[in-house]
Amino acid sequence: MISEANSLIKKYGQTVSIKKTALSDPEITKAFIQPLRSDYQSNLYGDYIETEGVEQFLYIGLPNHNLPDYPNTTRITFSNQTYTIKKAENVYFGENVLYVRAVLEKDS
Repeated sequence: MISEANSLIKKYGQTVSIKKTALSDPEITKAFIQPLRSDYQSNLYGDYIETEGVEQFLYIGLPNHNLPDYPNTTRITFSNQTYTIKKAENVYFGENVLYVRAVLEKDS
């Protein structure tokens, strides 16, 4: 199951750049970044909304980039647009991380 999830992300995901700080080297990886259309039923989206009217995005990426442990200075770039991580969590299959998901907001 884990290798299949990783294969799908690697094959169909977008190439994104992750920088932990402005001075750090970018980490290049594959992930899906899509507009977030939540129904506010999940704990992932329930308590992080800080700015009304800001467009939010769902990130699904490979588990070797453990976004929940990354600093709040981390920026993700895709297609000349930069995003801030509002909340991130690992999704598990048994005891192993299947993928990482996060809620992102576009930087101005």
